[in-house]
Amino acid sequence: MTRTRSLRTLALAALCASLAACASSYNGRNDVVPAARFQPAEASDYLTQTAWELARWTSVGGAPRAIPTPATARPATAAPLPAATRKMSAAAAAKTGKAASRSASSAAAKPVTPDLGSRPLTIAFTHAQGQRRINGFAGCNSYSADYTVANGLLILTAQPAATMMACASPATSALERDYLAGLTRIVASSVDNYGSPTRLTLTLDNGDILDFARRQDPAAGGQMGATKLVYVNAQRAPCSTGVMQTTCYQVRDNESQPWQLWYGEIAGFDYRPGVIYRISVTETTDANPPQDAIATRWVLDRIVERQVVGY
Repeated sequence: MTRTRSLRTLALAALCASLAACASSYNGRNDVVPAARFQPAEASDYLTQTAWELARWTSVGGAPRAIPTPATARPATAAPLPAATRKMSAAAAAKTGKAASRSASSAAAKPVTPDLGSRPLTIAFTHAQGQRRINGFAGCNSYSADYTVANGLLILTAQPAATMMACASPATSALERDYLAGLTRIVASSVDNYGSPTRLTLTLDNGDILDFARRQDPAAGGQMGATKLVYVNAQRAPCSTGVMQTTCYQVRDNESQPWQLWYGEIAGFDYRPGVIYRISVTETTDANPPQDAIATRWVLDRIVERQVVGY
């Protein structure tokens, strides 16, 4: 009897352990994530409505690749030496002979960093009318393409389309060619913080690593405004906008407030019924709103949290 009870206890403990394991999930880094009421934004498109500029390009083996450097970050150019100093240096070089020759040979052997200009390589992610797009600057030309995020991986669904401006130098042309080709060969992508990322890292299939720093995020219509956090209910509710009957979002600023109707749209927001969202929006003002439409406009900044409720 005692042995039977022990076996039953062990079986019950194993069942509880398996249920606890099912209650956890895994993120893109294979870390166990405990079950939470709201799931982090890495479960969705964590890049939408963000903009970035290339801060570092690390080639396979760890060597840094030259990229455009802002003029403010470049070292100051040394002033030319006075004529008297140049004459003294020439006389000293003549006396030292071989030493000067060796010094010149050593200087000539140093690699010369190509001048790639001061405009950084950029990438921005936008989501409007159900379409995800990237656009940016590749070194000589502007480019754009469609993209998606699957299991945390950034994937371009089409080859980037670029303008046809000529590059200023062969080095810039090679950089642009490799950059655009690399965007189609991403094997890993990650950010430092899925809730509010400031660093984006892309790993290419040849081992190169591209590190991007966050820029000013894009907003629909080119307008910028204050950001705020709001909750969006799992179901839209019937409402009236002028003479038309439709459905509106139910929103609130915090969980203690009752749901209120939002009569406008949320640009860039891919809403799915059955999910309660907590999102960050940029609030802008439409100078010429359509008739019977509100002047305040919300543009999705990012999805902070979401709770699947299933109704």
